[in-house]
Amino acid sequence: MKQKLQQIASDLERINRDLHNESDVWDAELRDRQAKHLEGEAAIEHYNAWMQAAGMEHLMTAKNG
Repeated sequence: MKQKLQQIASDLERINRDLHNESDVWDAELRDRQAKHLEGEAAIEHYNAWMQAAGMEHLMTAKNG
């Protein structure tokens, strides 16, 4: 039981770390996109490029149309 709880705690710490890292990337991407005044397809391409560069392909979005 103790080993199982330690594994759960470890998993939760990893999830927290991953979410924090993802949040940092989201924030930086948003600031950069807004500074460049990107909208529409250009904004989507920018966002996806940042997600891919950060190894966060699972967060990429589909293009409109």
